[in-house]
Amino acid sequence: VKNLIDFCKLHNSMIVQVSTGSVAGDRVNNYPPRDISLTEQMLYFGQVIDNQYVHSKFLAERYVLEAIKDGLKGKIMRVGNLAARDSDGEFQINFVTNGFMGRLRAYLVIGAYPYSFMNYPVEMAPIDETAEAIVRLCSTPDKCCVFHPYNNHYVPLGDIILQMQKMGLDIKLAEDDEFAEMLGKAQNDPVKAAKLTTLLAYDNKDSSKTVEMISSENEYTTQVLYRLGFSWSMTSRDYMSSFLSALDGLGFFETEGDEV
Repeated sequence: VKNLIDFCKLHNSMIVQVSTGSVAGDRVNNYPPRDISLTEQMLYFGQVIDNQYVHSKFLAERYVLEAIKDGLKGKIMRVGNLAARDSDGEFQINFVTNGFMGRLRAYLVIGAYPYSFMNYPVEMAPIDETAEAIVRLCSTPDKCCVFHPYNNHYVPLGDIILQMQKMGLDIKLAEDDEFAEMLGKAQNDPVKAAKLTTLLAYDNKDSSKTVEMISSENEYTTQVLYRLGFSWSMTSRDYMSSFLSALDGLGFFETEGDEV
C-alpha cells in the first residue's frame, strides 16, 4: 500500500484501498463498550487487533488516510463477506481461501451444526455487486473517503446449513453439548483438524479473557448508494443453492482424503 500511495502521488491518481469490516477488531473484557460498533467515521477506538491479516489492513488504512490528509485523492472500501456473483453463482478462483466458505466446510467436516447458532445473522455480498458499489462510491466528493460497501440484507446462517442438507451433504443439527463432543473428535483427527482452521482461527484460548468480535455498521454507505442509484440484492434461496452447487461441483465439500 505504501508503494501504491507513492505511485498514485507520482501519477496524480486516486488510490482505492479495499479493506475489510474486520478492522473493527475485538472487544476484550467488555472494552470497548458493547454499544460501540465500527462506523465509516472511525478507525481506532480501543479495539484489539491481534490477527495479522486484519492488523495489516488496519495499518494500510492508516497510511491511506495520512496520504489523503496530505492531499492525495483516495477512498477506503471496507468490504464484507465476499460471495459468488449474483449473475450466475460463479465464485472466486481461489475459493479455498475464502474464510466464510471455509467455515461452512468445517461444519461439514464436523458433521454437525448447533441449533443455538441457527439464527446467527450473516451477510453475503455478491462480488459483482460489490465491484459496482465500489465504482459508484468512487464518484463521491473527495471529503467522503471511507465506506462500508457490504450487503444490508442478512440471512440466518441456519438457512444456508439447511440448504446444504437439501443438497445431500451430511451435516446434522445438534444440541450444544453434542456439537462440542463432535468438534472435539474432529480436532483429534489430523486429517479433519487441518480443515477446521477457518472455524477455529478466532477461538479464544485464554479463559481469563472474554473476547467478542465487534460489529460494524453501514447505514451511511447504504444511504449514499441509494442516492447513487444502487441497491443490494436480497439473498434468496436460489442464490444460496446456486453458489453452494457451484462449490460442490468443484469438490469443495469433499471431506475425505486430500481433496481441495
